[in-house]
Amino acid sequence: IGDGSYYLFDAVTVGPYKDVGHERAVPNLLAQLPLVAAIAAGVTDLHWLARLHSLGWFALPAILYSLAVLRTRRDPLHQACVVVAIAIVFMTSSFLIVAEHVTAYAIAMMAAAWLVTARRPQVGDGAVLLVLAAMSTLTHEVFAYLGPLLAAMTVWAVWRPPIRSSVAVATYLAAAVVFVVSAVLAWRAITTFEDQAYFASASSEAWDFWKNPAFDLASIAALVFAGFALVRPADLATARPWILVAPVLLALVLLPLLVLTSGIFGPPFAYSQNITRFAAGLVLVAIIFFMWRHAFDGSTRPTAPSRLLSFAGLLFLATLPWNATLAVLFASYLHEVKAAIDGRPGVIAYEDTGLSTKPWLLQGEAWSLPLTSAILRKSAADGVIAPPRGYAGFLPYAVTDLPSLGPYRWRE
Repeated sequence: IGDGSYYLFDAVTVGPYKDVGHERAVPNLLAQLPLVAAIAAGVTDLHWLARLHSLGWFALPAILYSLAVLRTRRDPLHQACVVVAIAIVFMTSSFLIVAEHVTAYAIAMMAAAWLVTARRPQVGDGAVLLVLAAMSTLTHEVFAYLGPLLAAMTVWAVWRPPIRSSVAVATYLAAAVVFVVSAVLAWRAITTFEDQAYFASASSEAWDFWKNPAFDLASIAALVFAGFALVRPADLATARPWILVAPVLLALVLLPLLVLTSGIFGPPFAYSQNITRFAAGLVLVAIIFFMWRHAFDGSTRPTAPSRLLSFAGLLFLATLPWNATLAVLFASYLHEVKAAIDGRPGVIAYEDTGLSTKPWLLQGEAWSLPLTSAILRKSAADGVIAPPRGYAGFLPYAVTDLPSLGPYRWRE
């Protein structure tokens, strides 16, 4: 509905993403692999191409987080940290999946999980870290601080054990160097960003994290348990942390009730997730430091790590109702767009559709509405919706001069 429609529209009219030198090239290239394969195979059903495009964006972070969970399966404390990261960093800031920071955070989490669970450097682990480090280059500006952190952890993992394989050490150190390179490239992207005003505006959203209630509640719940783990670890075996965190988890489960209101949290509801794309990085850093601290000094580990893992699982489950609600809202919005263009050729004024009368469904962006409606056309008898009257913002194509989609059509 937003950037996804832009990428999909260009993929079938201009060609898939080809700017390999762009500062965010890696996620864009990898995410479009299923889409590119389907187009090469002759698929012209935009419905299926949209699904494959979404799959491409979800698949890579899902795989990386899953591997991190598997890697920490023998350590409840570190596995709990990974699941908490998924709950806070992924589940509350990644619904609008066409966003490079999602992949960047998943790469960092998997690298951290690999490092804190390695007893001694091994060639296989070093190779995994080297691949992750290579992926981190040209991924996102957040590696300006994630890169040095992971490089330091990689060097620590080499320095810690008394017995080390020289080949394994070489692969680890190579990974550390590449993590530093990713940081340098990220800083260069920040200083040479084409639209500094936009970058400043986007980065300032980190201070608006409070507008994302799912992120706020999940973070508060995690802080409660982290506080007990750091200050009063023995209390984890009691009911005290659960009593404190239960109201927060319940509020998180009941977030779908927000759709019955209108206010600072929306609509559009999903865009509050995008606000935390930078703030989520700071949470991830805190989680990684927590993991590193307990890997560095085993004497500080809580006495009941299984309680932390149980909490992490509940926190993840508590984020599901709100994401399910967003999915229903977006699907309903697409249904409204399809109904608005059905059998109405040409350019359709936004004001002449029913979209403006259903504010709780308004999940799209004004600039992408022409592209979204063009993708949803089932035949030439369907039209394209123009942005709202008076809109003077970004438009990748003039509404009256959209490139032809050729044989590509939306098929139910």
